[in-house]
Amino acid sequence: MRPRDLVTLEYPRLLEALAALARSAAGRQRLLSLAPTTIAAEADRRLSLLAEAAALASEAGRPPTADVPLLAPALTAAAPEGAALECRRLAELGEVIGVGRHARAWLRRDGARFPALAALAETLPPAAEVEAALDCTLDERGQVRDDASPALAAARAVVRELRVQLEARLLRLVRDPDMADTVSENYVTVRNGRFVVPIRIAAAGTVAGVVQDRSSSGETAFIEPLFAVDLNNRLLLAAKDEEAEERRVRAEVTALVREHAAALAALEDGLAVVDALGAAAAFADAHGCTRPVLGADDIALAAARHPLLLTSGRPVVPVDLRVRADQRGLAITGPNTGGKTVALKTLGLCVLMAQAGLFVPAAMDSRLPFFDAVFVDLGDEQSIDRDLSTFSAHAENLADIARLARRGGLVLLDEPGAGTDPVEGAALAVGVLTDLLERGPRLVFTSHFPQVKTFALGNPELEVAAFDVDPATGAPRFRLAYHTVGQSLALPIARRHGVPARALEVAERALVGDSHDVGRAVARLEASRREYEERRDAAEAERARLAAARGETEALAADLRARQRRRWADDLGESRRFLEDLQRRGTEILAELRRRPERAPLRAFAAEAEQAIVAHEADLGAAPERPPVPGETVEVVGRGIRGELVEIAGPRARIQRGGLKFEVPADQLRVVPAGPARERIAVAVERPAEIADEINLVGRRAREAIDALAAFLDRAVRAGASEVRVVHGFGSGALRRAVQEFLAGSPYCAAYRDAEPSAGGAGVTIAELA
Repeated sequence: MRPRDLVTLEYPRLLEALAALARSAAGRQRLLSLAPTTIAAEADRRLSLLAEAAALASEAGRPPTADVPLLAPALTAAAPEGAALECRRLAELGEVIGVGRHARAWLRRDGARFPALAALAETLPPAAEVEAALDCTLDERGQVRDDASPALAAARAVVRELRVQLEARLLRLVRDPDMADTVSENYVTVRNGRFVVPIRIAAAGTVAGVVQDRSSSGETAFIEPLFAVDLNNRLLLAAKDEEAEERRVRAEVTALVREHAAALAALEDGLAVVDALGAAAAFADAHGCTRPVLGADDIALAAARHPLLLTSGRPVVPVDLRVRADQRGLAITGPNTGGKTVALKTLGLCVLMAQAGLFVPAAMDSRLPFFDAVFVDLGDEQSIDRDLSTFSAHAENLADIARLARRGGLVLLDEPGAGTDPVEGAALAVGVLTDLLERGPRLVFTSHFPQVKTFALGNPELEVAAFDVDPATGAPRFRLAYHTVGQSLALPIARRHGVPARALEVAERALVGDSHDVGRAVARLEASRREYEERRDAAEAERARLAAARGETEALAADLRARQRRRWADDLGESRRFLEDLQRRGTEILAELRRRPERAPLRAFAAEAEQAIVAHEADLGAAPERPPVPGETVEVVGRGIRGELVEIAGPRARIQRGGLKFEVPADQLRVVPAGPARERIAVAVERPAEIADEINLVGRRAREAIDALAAFLDRAVRAGASEVRVVHGFGSGALRRAVQEFLAGSPYCAAYRDAEPSAGGAGVTIAELA
């Protein structure tokens, strides 16, 4: 691709915006040198890698890169044989290797889901040998450790010992009371690499020693006493030994760096790739960029936005850019400041971004062909250095584009033919566009010329679109309407910007000939288009309303079907429970008959069961339920409790069954239909004339005691007793438990309790009769 086209589309500015998000100098360099590829497989590989990086970053955060320095200075310094890198260069190498270790772990976080990232991790050499040597050589401050070698440890021990001796003897000197008038200040310092003491200049002759320096004021001389000369000499020699051994250690590590220089350079390159991926993923996430489908037959950028406008923080109106697969190009018309040039740049930048392996600021599933080249002619091409006017510069660029353009390329032209006589310019534009269509590239251009608009309308290979304006104010809406050519609206725009009315009147009278006729025809077309768009919008709204109503109807029908299925399931479950209860009660009656062969309980059970079956059948076939009213027989759904509804108070209801009353949720009640009328049978019950209010069961077996208790309770109820005493004694407690279990299930007993301590306590149970 031509560098001038990249500059015209402001692609370098886009790379600068991306580079600002990188963390390392190498990452920034890589992004600034990122170029669109003309190899489709390479572009797809880059996009896949970025897609995996963006997905992993959304789960685990950005890649753990850092602002590490470039390795080139360190590797260059390490190249000569015998070189010894400075400590700061060695520390830089260690920092890069550490970042590489963290980045490698991030890339391998989920190799099954992100195979491209896992493969990228393999391009980051671990440099474990160099890292181990650096760990053994440098401390946390980046200085050579004492234990980097035994010789270095010994040399530093000698230096420390001599320094301590020197400082101690010199401090005793400056703190000696006899030296108070001689010493300038009570401290020891270093001058010319030797320990000295500050002596007043007037008393310098009284101290035997070597003058090493003088203060800037001239009041103090820094003297090395004679007794310190030997110690300073020994310290200097020891320091030289330390320095030599430290350099030997650094040279040894540097030799290892030199041996692994290629791996370290590869590590830096790999980290630059990872850092650039992190910056690209962050840019895409911040500005809503998506992965385009590259290699499509058509151009379909939905809700596309200019990336540099996004980085400026200004509000951006998205635009839909599309060219069908069976068309060669798109003609964009409309008023000045309507967005035509921005639309061209947006398309061009999106193509460059996609082929560079970057996501584009457009909606999901946007599609772009893969282009061999992108050619651009827009803006002010005037060149003073080359003695070219604006029109001449455009003509030269168009000639170059025509020479290079072929099938597989994309040509973007902003108002071809502008800058000269309008009639000749329009004719030239039609000629250039016709020639380019013959050469075969995809073509997107803008124009104000009526002749060019007529040419585009009459060419089936071209789609036409216009940026819309507010019909009342003439203000641009930045919305691209297809299948129409827009009006340039030069005079309304000029009026809105304050051009004198007299000038506009003269201009309107001057509009004659084809331009005037075409303008009026376009105005009529625009009015018709707006009318049809309004009708279309109304039809779409009605279609949406009908679709919503249909959806609501289907949802209601589905809900009714679901409710019916739940009702069937509830009825089936209730029927099972009903049969199980009937079977259980029948089994109990049979067991009772075996103990006491009386037919009355069997007849009562049969009658009650028949009535319950009829009621259950009526329930299953009942019509839609209605709210119950007090006095009706109701049932608590799912709990099998039936009774007469006494009252409903808000969400709660009270029902009565026999002598018992229950409070239940009102929304769980349903009316129990009355069974068929049955013949009333009068039953005469003999009421005993007199019965005792106590039965003594002490000494009896449990079964015998329960049989006696049942007969006793029957007589007591018929006699109208309200409460009886059951004496069972203490014993092991077995008889007491059997009595109370029987009372808990007996229809004769409403409640029971232990007697008062004075009346027998736990040896007597008081039964309250129903």
